[in-house]
Amino acid sequence: MPMLPRLKVPVLLLLGLLLSVAVAQEAPPPVAPAESADAMTLVTSFAQDLDVLQHFMGMPEVREIDIGIRSERPRDLYFQAMTLWQKADRLLFEVSRTHSSPPQPPAAGIDLDAVLPPLRDAHEAIRRVMRDLQIAPVTLAQEALPQTENSPALFTLLLTLNRRLDALLERHFAPRDVYMEITLATAYASRLLSRYPDLDGIPTEPPFEPNRQPIDVYRRLMDCLERITRIFHTLDLPVLAIDSPRADPDRLTPGDVFTVASLIVSQLDFLYQQPGVVTPPPRPIYPGLKLPAHSYQRAGILQAQLEQLERHTPVRRSEDAGHEAARPAR
Repeated sequence: MPMLPRLKVPVLLLLGLLLSVAVAQEAPPPVAPAESADAMTLVTSFAQDLDVLQHFMGMPEVREIDIGIRSERPRDLYFQAMTLWQKADRLLFEVSRTHSSPPQPPAAGIDLDAVLPPLRDAHEAIRRVMRDLQIAPVTLAQEALPQTENSPALFTLLLTLNRRLDALLERHFAPRDVYMEITLATAYASRLLSRYPDLDGIPTEPPFEPNRQPIDVYRRLMDCLERITRIFHTLDLPVLAIDSPRADPDRLTPGDVFTVASLIVSQLDFLYQQPGVVTPPPRPIYPGLKLPAHSYQRAGILQAQLEQLERHTPVRRSEDAGHEAARPAR
């Protein structure tokens, strides 16, 4: 029997030389109702299929968690949609030993319309899993659609779907995935710092501290994200919002920590891509077994990098602002 989705809608000279060129501001793009409705339809249909798949696999219901971040920026929606595709593709491989083709990056700026392809590809991967398991797809009921079409709600829905999908994986998003995402963030920060010859793009690695937990990595990454938001405010750029209080430490998973790390990458990617298409850092290679303590140590490097960026970021005038980056790093 079709089930309704268990979703609740509460739910740097670069920054001197680079960001002084005219295309730095991601102007809040007007949300086209049709695009927003399409995205909502996709995530709702995805959620219904996920309900059926979860029940078929005998998996318990996943409790929601608020990681304390809000966004209506298309770039953040896009990166979360790409994470959803990564997880859907991993599930597809676990079930059928095949991979789907990665979504093509948008040729132009990241607007809400750019979020649709990775959403569609993620949903198709889930449908392929269902076909392999001989599960009938769910027919979307119009009444199941959320009554709101705003981007903040969509962002929250994507976070929830990512958490639920991760729970179905045999190889969950783990400290190794978090470590790789933080490593990518440090590569972005290093390239930003390279615009300042007197700054150290790769600070000394802090000491390794054993016995660290995902909540420790989360807190260090949230400090990094707060530094990034201050940089954006200095540059007069709109950025995501961070709430207080933070996430419940008893319910936090490495997948939730990965979400924060991916949002850091999203912000740094936007800064790095100014004033046009710039080749992004390569994706880190698989590092083998990593513990939360390794991610905590790597996040310490990112903290030191962002401290330097924050101190040297020039104040930017609003009239210098431009538009969104030409393309993302994924």
